[in-house]
Amino acid sequence: GDDTLDYDTVVEYMTTKFNVVEVERSCAEKYMKALKLTDPITPEMVVDDGRVRLKVFQSMEQYNGIRSAIGWVYKIARVEMPFAQELGIYIKGITRHIAAAKQHLGLKLTKGKAVMKPQAYEMIAEHLFKSGEKRDIFNHLMFVLDWNLMKRSENCLNVKMIHIEFEDDYLKFIFEKEKGKQHGDMHGPWHCFANPSKPHICLVLAFARYIFAFPEVLQAGMPLFPGTNQYTRYSARMHNLFEELKDDLYDIGINWEELGTHSVRKGVGSMVANASTVGPPIVALCLRAGWTLGGVKEMYLFRQDAGDLNVGRRAACLDIETKEFGISPPYFDCSDLDEDGKLAVMNKVERWMKERIPMVDSIPANSWNLAVQCFASVCYQHSYLLANLDMACPLRFALVFRDIPEEFRNRAKVAFPWNKTRDTPRFNGIPPHVLHIAKMEELENKIDRMEENLMSRITAEMDTRGFSSTEYKTSSIKEALASVVEDLTKQLRDDLKEVKEQLRNCRHDYISDPEAAEPPSFNTCTIIDEDADIPPSDDDTNVAELNEGSRGTDKSTQLQKRKAIKRSVELMKKRKFTVGYHHNKLNVLPPKFKFPSMAVANFVTCWLIGNVEENVPALATLSSADVLHFKSKSGAKIGNRVRGKMKPFMGVVEKRARREGVWIEKICDWTPASVTRMWNAISAEFYADFCQSKRPLELGWSTAYGRMSYANAFNNPRNKKEIAKRLLAEQNNLV
Repeated sequence: GDDTLDYDTVVEYMTTKFNVVEVERSCAEKYMKALKLTDPITPEMVVDDGRVRLKVFQSMEQYNGIRSAIGWVYKIARVEMPFAQELGIYIKGITRHIAAAKQHLGLKLTKGKAVMKPQAYEMIAEHLFKSGEKRDIFNHLMFVLDWNLMKRSENCLNVKMIHIEFEDDYLKFIFEKEKGKQHGDMHGPWHCFANPSKPHICLVLAFARYIFAFPEVLQAGMPLFPGTNQYTRYSARMHNLFEELKDDLYDIGINWEELGTHSVRKGVGSMVANASTVGPPIVALCLRAGWTLGGVKEMYLFRQDAGDLNVGRRAACLDIETKEFGISPPYFDCSDLDEDGKLAVMNKVERWMKERIPMVDSIPANSWNLAVQCFASVCYQHSYLLANLDMACPLRFALVFRDIPEEFRNRAKVAFPWNKTRDTPRFNGIPPHVLHIAKMEELENKIDRMEENLMSRITAEMDTRGFSSTEYKTSSIKEALASVVEDLTKQLRDDLKEVKEQLRNCRHDYISDPEAAEPPSFNTCTIIDEDADIPPSDDDTNVAELNEGSRGTDKSTQLQKRKAIKRSVELMKKRKFTVGYHHNKLNVLPPKFKFPSMAVANFVTCWLIGNVEENVPALATLSSADVLHFKSKSGAKIGNRVRGKMKPFMGVVEKRARREGVWIEKICDWTPASVTRMWNAISAEFYADFCQSKRPLELGWSTAYGRMSYANAFNNPRNKKEIAKRLLAEQNNLV
């Protein structure tokens, strides 16, 4: 009939799909001549600056998409498309026009989004890593995961925790289906590796920051990224970030407008394929990225773990040209202990973690193993994290990151094939030439140690025999050093005496009235007389005499003095927080501290437990004077206003915790284990009442406060009237 879809109708529709460009007149004339177009350049085509406006065809993908859509209509109608061959010839002819436009008009040669260079990847990842915004914990992990997996963003966003495992020295991912494999016939596994030498792009550390900031994702059945519209959220943030970094991107030759989320796959694919003349297995590269091999190759060439392991190491931005390509992920090394000692250390680590991670009983084995490996990475990078994380980063408020024992940090190590121990994870994905380099490094280390041992043995033998000298033997040197140490010790003790006298004078200056019931109002901390902690004894009299100038040459006097110094050191170790002078008053908070944007669970933790490493006490102990200097961007004082919201918020938490029998009266008695136990008891109901959103785990406490106020959780009489008015209005609307 007249409305039948035919060849002419389709071609007419395709001709409406064009782009308008403005080019130099000479370029336009060459373009028209190359295509043998006889139409002249009319005055309407000329713009003000003399350039010519032309219509050019869009990309080939646009027209192939139209053809595919029309073909699908015929397919579902079970009718053969009668003009399929003619349409193919027409589209093939379009390619000649597109090529001529790129050649003569100077149009962009590449298709789609630009390739993201490794330099751009590291720069963007570092910016997200150091960001203080709560959302960038998610964006950083998503960005690094997208690069390492080489998958489409949709695949990464839909991954479930049950599909992630940590095995040997790699992370293992499984996907049931992807764009080119809709029937689940290519699900992996896909392997990803850590890069401890570059923490800002280390996937294991990115996982650690995310799962410890939002530990609820570890529970059984949880997706890695809970919530809806995650791709829109990620894409919008990346677009804004590209624009924010446009000057830096311009310096390395990238136009920010040509970047997109798809640029990541292009960048990592190009880097892995071209990083070295020792190329990766092309089959493994194509299958990992989801690119079809086509025809006979897909029937005879299949994925194997060895090829994907090698691609995974390269995707982690490890340098294939160096021996450090074979680095292990951070792990807890107990090789200096026997099996019982190792078991005791690992049990201690797990007990410490279980006291700080909520709902640990509902965490499956694969997720718990991942958490332990991530904790090892946090311990290994602890100094770097303290120095580079923004003060508002959610990880800083996580219980797992607070006051990590030094023993754990010292146990966290990385290794290479030439210095591995029995606790080092098994190495995977290392090509033979790197193993040869590692073997050479091992031999060099053995030679160095041999030389050191030989020289030490020769020196020891010469000292034993007093060879060539009797004045400067080892024993004589030791005696000389002992004398120097004794002189330095005396000087340090004299300095300690002077400091102690200054502290006593300072105490009397601040406590002018010893019998006053309360300290002065400007002093927001309590100064404790630590002399009361030292029991009186006869030794103290002798020590006082020593401080007044007595030298005390006998051994008993020296012993008494050492005991006094030891007691002073023990008292200093008991102090958890220090007080500084800023904003014209003594304040226990750091000078630049401000109330950060925290998720609900992190806020509850910070209210009840302080952070000794950051010198931030529990927020519940802060007075109005401590936060009086906090200001907004406009300069208005907001410290006590924010604190005024925190107190009623925690009042609701306290009420629910008391009802469950898990509240502790004294703030000093709260521990990470008791906070975790309390939050486990009330979190489900609390989230259901006040945190219903697309992403409840990331909901800020201030947003939850607004919902609590709206629900009259604070029993405010004014709110009750507003609620009554609102209910009445809703009833009237229903009528």
